[in-house]
Amino acid sequence: MAVSFLFGAAVFMVVVLLYSIRENKRLKLKRRLERHLVISQKNEFSIVDLFGLGSFIEKLEKKLKKSGIKVDAEEVFLWFILFTIVILVFLSFKGFTLLGFTLPVMLYYLIDYILDYLGRRKIRKTEEQFRDFVKMLGAYLKMVPSFAGAFIKAAEEAENPLKEHTDRVLRRFQLGEDLEEALKEFKNIESTYIKVWIDSIIFAVRMKSDLSRVCERTAKKLYERIKMSNRIAAMTVQAKSLMVSLVGIMAFMIVSTVSVSPDFIRTFSSPIGKLVIAYAALSYFISTLYILKRIDREMEL
Repeated sequence: MAVSFLFGAAVFMVVVLLYSIRENKRLKLKRRLERHLVISQKNEFSIVDLFGLGSFIEKLEKKLKKSGIKVDAEEVFLWFILFTIVILVFLSFKGFTLLGFTLPVMLYYLIDYILDYLGRRKIRKTEEQFRDFVKMLGAYLKMVPSFAGAFIKAAEEAENPLKEHTDRVLRRFQLGEDLEEALKEFKNIESTYIKVWIDSIIFAVRMKSDLSRVCERTAKKLYERIKMSNRIAAMTVQAKSLMVSLVGIMAFMIVSTVSVSPDFIRTFSSPIGKLVIAYAALSYFISTLYILKRIDREMEL
């Protein structure tokens, strides 16, 4: 009875989510068209707003943007909910209802950890490119008296992900904005050194100081920071690899033992055995993720 009710509710939710995904795509297209209109139209109601998940979608969108993944946050959330329902129904029919509830939670935190990792890697790559960019900018400033002219020359050789930010700064220069307003685009990068460089450049312009020397000092500091970060990253990779290898070996031993022993199969087919499987999977996941996050936290200090 409970399984039948769960299946019926899941089918209803799947239909609603598929319809929501289709409406979300149509709403995104409408928003793109509205950008070309003088008077913007009122947006239609969103399903995430219905359940009060607007702030959650905004945080997810920031993480996706920070990691460099160019997908719609609301659509990702709806597909995740759809996947969660399918997994829950499938595992419930197999008798692993508790595992069906815990597996999506583990997947959510795993995706969150991967997005944070990709975001940190993107920032490190941006800092490396920014180091070369300011070094090149300092060389151009010795030949070109105008900061905007030297910036345009240096930006021509920039690559992604830094190019996305330099292009926005260039558009602001083309719109006639001053230096201070244009360089605010770089403050979207979560890097202390880049933000300090912006403040130093603005202060140097006001005091009519040598801008090329500011760029050279910034490039030198970034080189030292990146060199130290690479050393720390090399040390943490070994610890992470060891942790993941241990978990993989333990999982392989459990699966191989269960597959060759009929007694283990009968034991884990009972309700208590299924509960033990769910508890073991959850405990392994929590301990592994905790240690990986602890390593990352120690690396950032």
